[in-house]
Amino acid sequence: MKIEIEAIKNFFKRPFTRRYPKVRVIPFPRFLGRIHYFPKRCIGCRLCEKYCPVGAIKFHKKGKIDFDQGLCIFCKLCEDNCPAKPKAIKLSNDFEYADKNKKKVSKNVVDE
Repeated sequence: MKIEIEAIKNFFKRPFTRRYPKVRVIPFPRFLGRIHYFPKRCIGCRLCEKYCPVGAIKFHKKGKIDFDQGLCIFCKLCEDNCPAKPKAIKLSNDFEYADKNKKKVSKNVVDE
């Protein structure tokens, strides 16, 4: 009987959660999101690949770099160990990149 009473009381209350797509969520200032890579700043030291604990960063021949966003755990070790000034890799507070197609999530994220 207590469950029914509680259900009826909660039926008339507003939900606690936010209506995400309609109401924009503002992440906290220290939130770590999508990787942004600036190839013109990169000095090719490969420290980001070395320190990535899950192997989400792969260097290929001819200077091509792949960032697997689906594998990344957003630990920021790649950015912290980048010796370039200014940093060639930055983690932004962008978090809206969900997609049904995994190839779109794993694509290179290159900024100029």
